[in-house]
Amino acid sequence: MGQRILAVDVSSDCVRAALADRTYKSLELLGVFEQDRTAGESDLSPALSRVVASAGRCDIVISSLPGEYVAKRLLALPFTDRRRLQQVVAFALEEHLPFAVDDAVVAFARVGRESSNTLVIAAAVRRDIVRQHLELLGRATLEPKVVTLSALALAGMLTRARNGNSGAHLVVDIESACTSIVLVDSEGTPRAMRTVGHGLDFDTNGPLRAPATRAIFAAARQTMLAHGEHERPELILAGAAAETPGMPDLVARTLQVGIRDIGEFDYSTLIRGTETASKRFAGCIAMLLGEAPSNPLELLNFRQGEFAFRGASGAPAPLRIPALLAGAAAIAGLAQFSLGIAVNMRQLHLLNKQIRHITAPALGKVDPALAQSKLKAKLGEMSEQVRLMGGSASRDSPLDVLEALSRALPPGLPAEVQMIQIDDAGMKMEGEADSFATVDQLKRALERNGDFGQIQLDHAAAASDAGKVEFHLSATLD
Repeated sequence: MGQRILAVDVSSDCVRAALADRTYKSLELLGVFEQDRTAGESDLSPALSRVVASAGRCDIVISSLPGEYVAKRLLALPFTDRRRLQQVVAFALEEHLPFAVDDAVVAFARVGRESSNTLVIAAAVRRDIVRQHLELLGRATLEPKVVTLSALALAGMLTRARNGNSGAHLVVDIESACTSIVLVDSEGTPRAMRTVGHGLDFDTNGPLRAPATRAIFAAARQTMLAHGEHERPELILAGAAAETPGMPDLVARTLQVGIRDIGEFDYSTLIRGTETASKRFAGCIAMLLGEAPSNPLELLNFRQGEFAFRGASGAPAPLRIPALLAGAAAIAGLAQFSLGIAVNMRQLHLLNKQIRHITAPALGKVDPALAQSKLKAKLGEMSEQVRLMGGSASRDSPLDVLEALSRALPPGLPAEVQMIQIDDAGMKMEGEADSFATVDQLKRALERNGDFGQIQLDHAAAASDAGKVEFHLSATLD
């Protein structure tokens, strides 16, 4: 089961609501509810309580303020970051307010881009209006997560509808107490939003009361003239007036614009189960899209500052099922990983046991991890000993060099060899001779022998013994 979301639209004498079920991938309308204030009721609290009783349990509540209490303006600001917009919107809106901004709650919603600027609908309402609205809903045990404007949400929903964004729209939402007008351009951006403090008194004076219709039509005409000079907008009639006999024809004739029935819009891809919903609930249904599981509609939210929502946001709930699946997958992965480690540890144990068995005769007890390096060092040490002992298979072993040296030196040469050093670089010889001529004869004898390469006389000098010459001689091996 998903989360139940209740969208409530409160007017002066009527409460409308729409209830939806949200899962991790869909939003489905469960029902719509409407209650009027009856005689003897001082406010809408009893009507709200009746709606709550009919709707049953709800996890998230979205409510709408009456539009006549809200000042609105379209602003173009050179920022995209929401935090920076939050800092400057109040100051940019201040000059357009009929009251001090310090006494207001300011909210905004990003609605489009224009060149390098972000377009935002900014709105402000007096703090006492928000407080009274929250107290009213609180008496019906409702704590709204979002307090918004249903007319702006409705304009956003129509532009997202499958067949909604074919041109400019003038959305006229007429209720009994007031009328909201939103002009949306062909790109889906709300260009103007205003509220007229006149509606249609459906019960007392009839739906076509002249003062109200004149004010509504004048405001709609002014909005079109001020913002629709490049394209003639298509009028969309919403609210209770959309279901009033004769009203759509009257609006079309008076304003001389094409009128489109709000019921023609297909937003079944946004929220399922809306095909049979009455047209007057379109604003409530639009507010539900603010909690859509994917690409939610950005709504104005007057729950700011001291009125900020402190309850559960509800965001994790649509992800409950995928979170459980992800947890199960993580546990399965951990089990597989642990099993793999156990198998590898067993194989490593068997391999170490085999290494100990093989290396024991040569190395004794040794750590298997060090066996390779110790074997390599042992082999190098033994090879060096064998080479120095003349057991090398190469012709440059010490025995070979000594044999070549004995062949090279002529018999009876008056020279005494006192030290011979043989290594991979060659041979070094130190000794004494009876004269420098004998040293030279020794050098030439080695040069004539084919077993030696370059012969170098490193040192030759008179020895401490009279008549003797010390010499140091080196030779490379061919």
